[in-house]
Amino acid sequence: MSLVKMTGQGRMAARLIFVSLSLVLSVLTPSQALYEDQIGKFDWVQQHVGVVEHAVFDESTIPARRIIVATAQNVIAALSTKNGEIVWRHVMENNEGEGIDLLVSKGSEVTIVLGNLLRTWDSVSAALLEEIPLDYSSSLSGVLMRAVSLTENEVVLAELVPGSLAMTTLDRSSGAALDHATVAAPWLHEKTTCQSVERTLVCVELSLGLIFTLPLTAASPSFASSPLASLGMDDPSSNPQISLEKVAGAPDHMVIQVGSSRKLVHIHPDGLHMVRDLTGTRASAIVEGVLYSLTQSGRIVTIEAIELEKGGEIGEQGVVVELPFQSGSVLSLHVYRFERRDGGMALRAFVTCSDHALHLLSNAGVVWSREEALSSVLAAEAVDLPIDGANINYHEQLTPITGLVGSFVHRVKTQCTQIAHWVSALLGNKDSFEESFGTLTRDQLNLRKLLVVATSSGKILGIDSWNGDVVWSIYVSSLSPLQGNKLLLYSQRTSAHFPHHPQCVVVGRHKVTGEGLLVVFNPISGVSVDERGVIISLGYHLTQAFLMHQSDEQYLKPLLLVDTTLTPHMFPASGESVLLKHKDVTFLHMAQPGSNVLTGYSMRFSQPGALTLTEVWRVSLGGGPITGVYGKLASEKVHSPGRVLADRSVLYKYVNPNLAVVITQGYDHITKNSMTLYLVDTVTGAVIESVSHKKVSGPIHMVHSENWVVYTLFNDKYRRFEVTSLELYEGLSQANASAFSSFSGHSTPLLERQAYIMPLGVQATAHTTTEKGITTKFILFALQSGGVVQMSKWLLDPRRPVTGGPREEGLVPYVPELRLLPQETITYNHTLPRITGIYTAPTGLESACLVLVHGLDLFYTRVFPSKMFDLLKDDFDHYLIVGALSALLAAAVITRKLAQKKALKQAWK
Repeated sequence: MSLVKMTGQGRMAARLIFVSLSLVLSVLTPSQALYEDQIGKFDWVQQHVGVVEHAVFDESTIPARRIIVATAQNVIAALSTKNGEIVWRHVMENNEGEGIDLLVSKGSEVTIVLGNLLRTWDSVSAALLEEIPLDYSSSLSGVLMRAVSLTENEVVLAELVPGSLAMTTLDRSSGAALDHATVAAPWLHEKTTCQSVERTLVCVELSLGLIFTLPLTAASPSFASSPLASLGMDDPSSNPQISLEKVAGAPDHMVIQVGSSRKLVHIHPDGLHMVRDLTGTRASAIVEGVLYSLTQSGRIVTIEAIELEKGGEIGEQGVVVELPFQSGSVLSLHVYRFERRDGGMALRAFVTCSDHALHLLSNAGVVWSREEALSSVLAAEAVDLPIDGANINYHEQLTPITGLVGSFVHRVKTQCTQIAHWVSALLGNKDSFEESFGTLTRDQLNLRKLLVVATSSGKILGIDSWNGDVVWSIYVSSLSPLQGNKLLLYSQRTSAHFPHHPQCVVVGRHKVTGEGLLVVFNPISGVSVDERGVIISLGYHLTQAFLMHQSDEQYLKPLLLVDTTLTPHMFPASGESVLLKHKDVTFLHMAQPGSNVLTGYSMRFSQPGALTLTEVWRVSLGGGPITGVYGKLASEKVHSPGRVLADRSVLYKYVNPNLAVVITQGYDHITKNSMTLYLVDTVTGAVIESVSHKKVSGPIHMVHSENWVVYTLFNDKYRRFEVTSLELYEGLSQANASAFSSFSGHSTPLLERQAYIMPLGVQATAHTTTEKGITTKFILFALQSGGVVQMSKWLLDPRRPVTGGPREEGLVPYVPELRLLPQETITYNHTLPRITGIYTAPTGLESACLVLVHGLDLFYTRVFPSKMFDLLKDDFDHYLIVGALSALLAAAVITRKLAQKKALKQAWK
């Protein structure tokens, strides 16, 4: 018994010791977690819903408190009618080619059809009430459009393909297929315009001058036709543009527009009937027999109310409001009216615009607005804010031939000007340069910046990084993305060159003609800086565009543009002198879409007024067509040229600024999907190294910096996500000690390669950037789970030794699996869906890096890869340090006096 008792006491003592050690280790272990009081202090998040395609007022409460919307990003959400905030939001699957086809609100239930799923939510609690899988899978190729009709008992799915239509009827409660029919439509092709209302499909074929209707509930469906002339439409041969628009609140009505003629048409079983001529209007809605038509003149929006039966105008229900600055044209109108307490009628109009903005209008004006263009950011750039006039460094404007006397005179003028600025600031006056940027001024550490973003809707916005507020916006209705859904955003001149204003340019194409389009503006104020205005049409189609590294006399970096005939152009035209001065060292490369050929060009033989491209090399790469070319950041700085090994020798990096990563992807019946990575010198066309992967698929996300490359892919064989790390070294001796040259003879660099297993899928990648490049590099992974994780490049080092091998200093043994620590998640408890990119920017603080994550939502924060090694902590005790230094100073003075007296006494002895 005594032995058993002692054993129990020993176990209890061991448990107490283990708990004590755990508590001590938890206290002593350094933590990177985010404290609760730090949430939202240096970061912010903005949630969006996307481009609204379907909307309906939730009438389960009177008055309606929510607007249910369904967007092109497969998001269903409820917006508050009070302030426009998101009450609840559900992000659906993002399957290619599948979108939300139908949105129906009945009572407190909201039903949508997405792909082959029918889902119903409670509009108040956002709880999922039912999910019915539809027994339907499309096997058709080249589907032009999909129409959905929903009744109490049936769901009808219709798919339009060239020459025919396939219609499937399914049971509403079980999703089982009830009937399938194919309707011949020889007139149906890609240019045919079709639209579906609640239970009818309407198609217009201009070449025939006919309008076709098909009921989506008939047992034996067939198209009925009627001439467009019967509706009073214009001659279709005069203007082939046509649009079919649904009318909110009236499922049996539609607006048909041919050219400038717009007609409100009633769709009934016997055919079509023209109700009213709406020529000149932008959008329409019908509520309880009242037609609301919207007209727009610039920013002024006018909504008129007309009784359909009597045709009389209801003046008290009309609305005239002014939309916010830089608003687009109205695309759709949804009206809700209710009775006020005084017995009158109150009106709420929900409109969507071409710039993807959402506005709620009332009799008093704009109730609220949402900038949903921020859900489709394609390019971002961080712009340094200007400093105040008293701190401007005027010495940067001196030329090298100024001389000693000129420098002295210029310094005296500078100090006099700074004194004048100081006196002006005391009197509360501002100069014109300060007035151009208002209250946006640079902080001491340059942590506050202006984030300029370009969106797919053609809207460019300036966002204050301090709080996420939109400072200015520019809407260019004719601006559309380039091939590959990209917009190029360059900063041609920063705010450091007083008195010249900063300048940015967005490169895109014209929405109608497809020709190149430039948007030139001041990134601080969002106004034009070019005498030709903000929008500049190039008049030719673009093939290549990039920003030169050299500046002209106005400190402006010119933009080199290449058209489809391989003729180079400069913007501005004064940049031609800069190009001719550096034509011997200006090279560019191009890859044709769908080809595996990479071509390099030189500007060496260009003459004044006759810029020409000369082909200098051509490389045909294997493995399939080129799917991506990735270079390095032009502003990247490499702090250390090598790394110290365990034996104190130096392994020098292969830092080639002209190196580009070229990806080719192909398919064959043996290795299935394959991917080949080529490291190509874009000046000479030499293939430095190549790495091939078999049985892998994308999407591929690439990070290229210094002498290393990190990319992610999906391994089809092992069904897992992998991260591969490559590093290039010259060896123990450096070939180009002072400057790198692609033409100098050097041996093939050493390639270090290693792969790691990623536990989750990746949506986007980036690396941290700092001003001097001293701080340790971190890789940012945007995970499919919605979080963004930072991982030290040290953990992805391909030189990590395998267990049992030699270990170098600072390297841990190789482990295939990468651990994603929760404290390394920079988004902490925020879930960011549909992340499309990560943008990083340096600050004036070497340890800090700014991060902007864009996708459906926007998230901004600061990261410190090497901790805050160059900044004192917030709780640093300044008073203790000042007191200690004062005490030491006083002690030094007193002891000095005492020592002098002692020395004097000893001298008299």
